Amino acid sequence: MLIISTSISGSGRKEFLNEFEAVAARYGKKVKIYHVGQMIFDQANKVGVNITHENVLNANPYLINSLRSAVFETIIAELPRTLKAYDAVIINIHSFFFWKKIFMRAYDRFYVNELNPDMFVTFIDDTAAIQQRLNKRIQWASQKLSSEELLLWQNVEVEVTASWAEFHRKDFYVMSVRQPMHGLYRLLFKKNIEPVYISMPMTHLPPEDQLKVSKFVKKLENYFVVFDPRTIEIATASARKADATTYNQTVTRDLYWLVKQSRKIIAYFPRLVSSPGAINELREGYETNKDVWIVYPQKLASPFLTYFSSRIFKSENEFFKFLGQHHKKHKLYE
Repeated sequence: MLIISTSISGSGRKEFLNEFEAVAARYGKKVKIYHVGQMIFDQANKVGVNITHENVLNANPYLINSLRSAVFETIIAELPRTLKAYDAVIINIHSFFFWKKIFMRAYDRFYVNELNPDMFVTFIDDTAAIQQRLNKRIQWASQKLSSEELLLWQNVEVEVTASWAEFHRKDFYVMSVRQPMHGLYRLLFKKNIEPVYISMPMTHLPPEDQLKVSKFVKKLENYFVVFDPRTIEIATASARKADATTYNQTVTRDLYWLVKQSRKIIAYFPRLVSSPGAINELREGYETNKDVWIVYPQKLASPFLTYFSSRIFKSENEFFKFLGQHHKKHKLYE
């Protein structure tokens, strides 16, 4: 299986995938990762071209394009053998860089088409974590990228990669680098396990109830690949100054990335609290013809909940009893 993965700089993708490679090996799956960025530096060194990590994005675009083309020609030449030797081959690239306050294209459409992968994945993370990583690098510290700029850059990376997937009619997933490893493992190697989105109250839910949500998700992972928006909403996000960009990106991420890529929407309400986000996620799922299941431990649900749902369960026990009867239970790594 061939996968193209994208992300912005500082997303933590490389570390995630290197760990994923080791985890997959423990369960008998061989994964090969091509880090195209590093391969470009290796190619430059091979042919005697001087580029540095600190200043590579200041290099003439034609030079970088030539080096990148040579790298892709090498990958394509050995790919038939590599695909036979490995269970999954992941090619890591960027679609755009954000450098000197402008977007710079970082891909070659010809090679994306030539590779014609089976799946596209974009890795994302919280902007505070990305800022922390980038500020430790000489190359990026000077750019002083704001949270807003990182959100916009991440948005471009997702939407460009999504357009490639739509053009090739292939699966596309947005994944947080904080998503459990078994999520990607199942997407690659266990096609029979459905991806679902877990919706829950967040802003108004007391911290002690978040523990209930976490336990619910762990049980749900026995049956599905679970996309949990909390893997991107890390603790510091709630304390960060709210702004329109953050709010708008949050809505886009949940409704039009995570909900879109899921087969089912499962909402869990530990208690009755206001949740405009959950209500909108349920409606989005319902109106895009997905199964919408709600676990709502109240005697009487709102007519808007019942209207925009396929099934309502009055308790966790009732819900998991239903799953046990109608869905196969899976180990995290089978």
